[in-house]
Amino acid sequence: MHVLHAPTADYLSNPNPALGETISLRLLIPSQAKPDQVVLRTIPNGEQQFTAMLPQSERDGYRVWVAALRVNEPRVNYRFAIQTEGRVWWLNALGSSLHTPLGLFDFKLLAGFQPISWLRQSVFYQIFPDRFANGDPGNDPIEATDARYRYTRKTFPWGEAAPKDRHLMPFYGGDLAGIEAHLDYLEQLGINALYLNPIFTAFTNHRYDVSNFREVDPVLGGDQALVSLRQALTQREMRYVLDIVPNHCGFMHPWFQSALQDEKSETHGYFYFAENRQDYVSWMGFGHMPKLNYASEALRREMIEDDDAVFAYWLKPPFFADGWRVDVGNMLGRQDGHQINLDLLRAIRTAVKRVSPGAYLIGENFFEATEQLQGDGWDAVMNYTGFADPILHWLKGYKLDALRCETVLKTDIPWDTNTMLAAWNENLASIPWQIALQQFNLLDSHDTPRLLNLLDGDKQLSRLAAVVQFTFPGVPCLYYGDEIGLANQEGFASRNCFPWDERQWDRETLGFYKKLIALRRDSPVLANGEFRILHFDQDLVVFARVLGEEWVLVTANRSEQPHPPIRLDVPALSLPKEREFTALFGSECLKAGPGWLELPEITKGGEVWQ
Repeated sequence: MHVLHAPTADYLSNPNPALGETISLRLLIPSQAKPDQVVLRTIPNGEQQFTAMLPQSERDGYRVWVAALRVNEPRVNYRFAIQTEGRVWWLNALGSSLHTPLGLFDFKLLAGFQPISWLRQSVFYQIFPDRFANGDPGNDPIEATDARYRYTRKTFPWGEAAPKDRHLMPFYGGDLAGIEAHLDYLEQLGINALYLNPIFTAFTNHRYDVSNFREVDPVLGGDQALVSLRQALTQREMRYVLDIVPNHCGFMHPWFQSALQDEKSETHGYFYFAENRQDYVSWMGFGHMPKLNYASEALRREMIEDDDAVFAYWLKPPFFADGWRVDVGNMLGRQDGHQINLDLLRAIRTAVKRVSPGAYLIGENFFEATEQLQGDGWDAVMNYTGFADPILHWLKGYKLDALRCETVLKTDIPWDTNTMLAAWNENLASIPWQIALQQFNLLDSHDTPRLLNLLDGDKQLSRLAAVVQFTFPGVPCLYYGDEIGLANQEGFASRNCFPWDERQWDRETLGFYKKLIALRRDSPVLANGEFRILHFDQDLVVFARVLGEEWVLVTANRSEQPHPPIRLDVPALSLPKEREFTALFGSECLKAGPGWLELPEITKGGEVWQ
């Protein structure tokens, strides 16, 4: 018996209810099933409550069962119980079971949730500023040496690999003027939102060692260059999100220098010092990035709480940033016995939303982040664990390591399909659906090898991964250069200089991404629809996104061998009548109808069917 429910407009009279509102909730059970009773289970104020559901209309071979749900708390958990043939089956966001399931996987509904109006039709493009484009050679970094760590920073010709020297900090002159000069290219690609790696003043090219949270690095053009970029983005109805690192700062930040010189300095309390005042905690032991201590009320006011705190400052005129990506958000406010991560996260959320309710707040977290994604924390995390890792393990094999640790868990055997789907489903089920639709879905970034390298240069598998990324619940982000076939480069790793000579571009890949981006931006069902697995076997996955009468089907075949044509019984296909779907990237057709699916030959790769 295949029962249907999701926290979408197809099943909830209001998927974003106000606190105190009573909504109508629907559950679809096959018409031929005759359950003894169907119950909605909630737990208002911590006490279990059962509400009998009543059968109503028939719809596409299903009986619609209905109950009223009062949204009495900021987050309401609910599940269903179906009593039939002497057993009680439970249904939650993870699926069905005979045992009483954990509340972690209940359906969850947030009261008073305001979707970020611009977000769900957005496609992001991540830019590492020093390597995208040099718009103003006049602000290129001049050669200089950091006295403590003996780093010498030097500007090299665009695309020329620097000598291997651990004391060399190479720059290439990429700046905000360069980004602005190429907005036409991004607009033609279909991009409508940018995620910029750090732009605040620092000594390194990555700028996670910030020395001034209130200044755009002069080598990027300074504050005025950001104002100009904002204005140019606004003219194109594009958005941008800044990268901030509140967990630590740079060794040369005036706060830290003052703290080193005077233990009575107010900023001394901004850091974790040992009794000798010279030993201090730094991020992962990298001494040039001392960790910030939010036990300091003055630091919390400066960074978060004051009306003009750092988190608020860049959201206001004239910069009008559209949100934040928070570096190492999993580590913020955590140091041994001092654990205030969730308190800080809630304070940041309050501060950001007070200034700009529509701002997008993303946490970097390479690991499981369920606790931080319950509606009172991040709007999203960089979704490595919930999306990217499972599909890459399915396509390539399993590898897991830890920063500054020699031990690596690695196998060349890819995950089986069921394992990948279990990982996806658990991550989706553990958070409210309203948050799942905002998750920041990526396949690679400045911190990982490029997608082509992760998949050993296999273009078919790379495009398969991209097709799934752009059709999976959440918001897709493309790492700069992937659209023209960039791979890791000797001397640069994944932080290449963008090659603006079009003769170096993979035009076929560029056309593929343009079509995929246009699909994602124009599709309400991909922005808001239910995610439904229809079929899977050893090498093939078929899933659907569903919203009202609109269906988008996706096939992903990882095998070198084409999957032969086949007709399948698929109870989850609740189509009212037979329908033909056309391939987005090919000329084939796929047929489906109530409870069945007829696949043509599915070659290696990914395909979208509409």
